[in-house]
Amino acid sequence: MSIEMSLLFGAIGTVLGVLGAIITMKKDSKNQGASEASITTKVDYIARGVDDIRLDQRAQASKIESMNEKLIRVDESSKQAHKRIDKLEGISHES
Repeated sequence: MSIEMSLLFGAIGTVLGVLGAIITMKKDSKNQGASEASITTKVDYIARGVDDIRLDQRAQASKIESMNEKLIRVDESSKQAHKRIDKLEGISHES
């Protein structure tokens, strides 16, 4: 009888151990799912931020290009003005 009781307690212990492992795995699976959802949300938020930065960078590049074109025109105009001033000074010095 003592061997039968030992076998019975052993079998009950084994069943309880397996059930405990299954319950723990389910909890871990739920926790892992929540963790993965949180990570996915954060990655999506970062991706949107990177997209916003790219758009801002393109807008800034466009503004810089426009300013460069204006600067070139101003520089050319300034050179022409200096040439006209040099001509005027040459005329006034000759008089």
